[in-house]
Amino acid sequence: MIQSKTAANDFDGAMSAVSELIRTVSEKARTKVITPGTLLLEDLALDSLDMVRVVMLIEDRYGVSLDLDVVAEMKSVDDVARSLVQQSRSAA
Repeated sequence: MIQSKTAANDFDGAMSAVSELIRTVSEKARTKVITPGTLLLEDLALDSLDMVRVVMLIEDRYGVSLDLDVVAEMKSVDDVARSLVQQSRSAA
């Protein structure tokens, strides 16, 4: 199911998309308010397998490819959203 790629081209759209996808992977995230500063590990308890799932969902939905070396360095939801925006713009 490919969503509108324009939704990932702006930060607000990417934040919304990333938050939604994180909630599909993490039960704990479903009850949290997710902001750009929300920490993936400390606040949402996402482990490396959860992050792989989130990345795969992003790649499937938006037709982008996120570098797994960069993903390993992501600490906050902001990092994931910015990476999605960057990859969406370069793929356009």
